[in-house]
Amino acid sequence: MYQFTTTERNNAKASEYETKSMLYLFGCRHDSKDMDVFIIDCFNDVSGADCDVQRLWDVQSKGVKSLDPRKIGIALITLFQNYISDIEFEHYILFIPRLKEMYLKDENKKYFQIDNFKLQYVDKVKKGLRDEYERRNHIAPIDTELENFLQEVEFVIAEEDNQEYIKRITSFRSSLRLEKAFYDAIFDDIRNQQTILKTKNINGYQIMNAVDVLEYEKVLWKKDIDALVINRILGMNIFNSRHVPNSFIDEIALLDFEERKDVIQECQSDIARLLFDKNGRHIFWRFFGKMLTYDSAIKLEKPREIAEKMKRDNVIIPRTLNEMSVVYLISALKEGLTDGN
Repeated sequence: MYQFTTTERNNAKASEYETKSMLYLFGCRHDSKDMDVFIIDCFNDVSGADCDVQRLWDVQSKGVKSLDPRKIGIALITLFQNYISDIEFEHYILFIPRLKEMYLKDENKKYFQIDNFKLQYVDKVKKGLRDEYERRNHIAPIDTELENFLQEVEFVIAEEDNQEYIKRITSFRSSLRLEKAFYDAIFDDIRNQQTILKTKNINGYQIMNAVDVLEYEKVLWKKDIDALVINRILGMNIFNSRHVPNSFIDEIALLDFEERKDVIQECQSDIARLLFDKNGRHIFWRFFGKMLTYDSAIKLEKPREIAEKMKRDNVIIPRTLNEMSVVYLISALKEGLTDGN
């Protein structure tokens, strides 16, 4: 059994670090592709999981500047309590700002474990964690459990710039130059979604198995974040059949009502199949990033002309997208660019 407890007084607003930590899980790890859903403010600030919630990545974020080793130990408390709980987590991650160089053997590492702390500071980390556990539980932790936990916990240094995380989840090429405000707006959109989920209070609720957490609907699916990002870029919900890009209407004007519906649905299904597939989303974002490099031409020319131009330029078209789906996607982008989104 696992009981949810709320320990932070101000838990209604998602902090910048909590959003960064979720995006770190989303796209900055070698095992990011194994995660399908992000659980918000339940087990911890953020927990990543596969679709069946059989595998869990647990993250505590601490955006406090000038963390000293004792405070780092205190910050590890929720990770440690999850470590000794009835729920099994594969990874325990403390997501923090850059530390003072004096604490670490190699200050250039952005990912490290306890052995990167200089020996005298390891003891301070242990003391901070032990004291905080005793304060909360009124008993001392079992030494072997504490020692084993500290050998497993992962320390991750956050990137200073929010836009770096958005670039990673979209897989846009570094050569693609987009305004900082564009990335900041997407980051804020994602943080706002996180904030909404944090306001749902489940303090004191209990579950028997990790998958039961889905019942409380405090989750963001990876596919939902992808859709949020693409819709922000386009300025429209690309998967809403009632909102067809204006420039695409010419493509289907001669068809009857049912045929138009079928074509739109097929285009949307092709795009969704690629974007929401574990192996396909990377291909989608690469292709979409390439499309964005044609932004000036897209504003002036017809979508089919852009599709032909991309073909002449030997742009690799994902096999999942047929010609009409590409035209539909260009039409949606044209509408977004024309509206100034």
